[in-house]
Amino acid sequence: MDKHRGVASLRPFFEPASVAVIGASRSQGKGGYNIIENLLRVGYPGRILPVNPQADSILGLPSYPDLKRVPARPELALIVLPPSLVMASLQECIDAGVKGVIIESAGFGEMDRPGARMERDIARLAGEAGIRIMGPNSVGTLNPYARFDSSLGRLNKLFLPEGDIRRGSVGFIGQTGLFTGVYLPLINSEMGISKVACLGNKCDVDESDMLEYFGQDPPTRIIAMYLESIKDGQRFLRLSRRIIREKPIVILKSAVTEGGARASATHTGAIAGEDRIYDAAFRQAGIVRVGSFERFWDVVRGLVFAPPSAGNRVAVINLAGSGCVTAADACVRYGLRIAELSSATRDKVKKVYPDWWRVRSPVDVWVAIEASGFRTAYLPTTRAVLADKGVDAAVVILGAIDWMYGEDVPALFAGIKKDFPDKPILAVCPLGDRQIYLRLHRGFQDAGIPCYTSDEAAIAALAALYHFRKSRTGADRAQE
Repeated sequence: MDKHRGVASLRPFFEPASVAVIGASRSQGKGGYNIIENLLRVGYPGRILPVNPQADSILGLPSYPDLKRVPARPELALIVLPPSLVMASLQECIDAGVKGVIIESAGFGEMDRPGARMERDIARLAGEAGIRIMGPNSVGTLNPYARFDSSLGRLNKLFLPEGDIRRGSVGFIGQTGLFTGVYLPLINSEMGISKVACLGNKCDVDESDMLEYFGQDPPTRIIAMYLESIKDGQRFLRLSRRIIREKPIVILKSAVTEGGARASATHTGAIAGEDRIYDAAFRQAGIVRVGSFERFWDVVRGLVFAPPSAGNRVAVINLAGSGCVTAADACVRYGLRIAELSSATRDKVKKVYPDWWRVRSPVDVWVAIEASGFRTAYLPTTRAVLADKGVDAAVVILGAIDWMYGEDVPALFAGIKKDFPDKPILAVCPLGDRQIYLRLHRGFQDAGIPCYTSDEAAIAALAALYHFRKSRTGADRAQE
């Protein structure tokens, strides 16, 4: 591979020694202001070089009229200019020896044919010069490990009102600005971030480049992607099959209908492919595909907090018989099966029930709660099923009710998780009291147990944990 296009060429997008903001602004709310504000807020240690011919200083930093008069060569340039000025600015970056450019301007291939021609010219010019381009129509990158944030969303007051950007293990790649926008508080509070890359229109850097980079990035343990198209399917799948040995890959692939494809063309200029082909290829490569952002977050949350499941045998502990049925249906839909409990396990569980009760799987604990109380019903039952060699994982469905009048219910399950570190435990708290749900959700998360509002969501996440383990094992055998 050309050294100018290898993984090392992507490093400046996430940890540049210096960055120029071309189109820097003194006006709050504009992209050229927000980027500098975000860099200062996260404590970026490198040099920030605003470029604006109308300003002497911006946010306390000296501003320069053009890139030629910047005192040091920036490693990365962020272009936030009208489309008509981008080509000239890119030429300045090439002349200055800049290694990478993120074009955060819109109005190219996603708009019309002249915009698409301009985008092709950008790609040609960059290729000839050996410079890497992310975008156009990108909203930037985010790397909390390097205290670097090139996104143009205004994190300070809109998207991240409290606290710092939290380091984590999930790398997000997308043809969307949502990962550094409205979804950032969710990601930050529940999962943490290793890297975020908004690809935009992908005139140069694409999903395969980022997949390869994230595959080699030590802090990234989980790769989560929102894609509307894939430029080089063979390369993407080849990389996926290799990376899946170490890291799960979750993809929300949109533009699956004629209407969605038309919307994609006006959003990022992407051309969608045949969805059935994507579906089969993802499945063969071991990629976990989801159909909505809601399911995307369900699956990623499970991968963050729970270990891969060694098998597909699931013990369900539910407070209602109807919930046992819906959970069993969900297991079938997602390729899992309800575990058969051994006679020894059933005997252990039977101790918390009246004499007349017959223990079945899934386990309906309502009668046990009436007979023995919440603590005695749930905790010994959960321990007993997890100790069963025929059980690979457990889904515990509680309900958002104050079962023990203010006592820390999630903390009771933390000890169980510690005793069974290799078996996933997922909690479900169907909405009852909203405030109690939020308290239980936070409590389970603090205990390292993912928590959901429905059995379907939890089982979808558990299926991803199982299929990742299965794909990893299959990839290992293929290498032997």
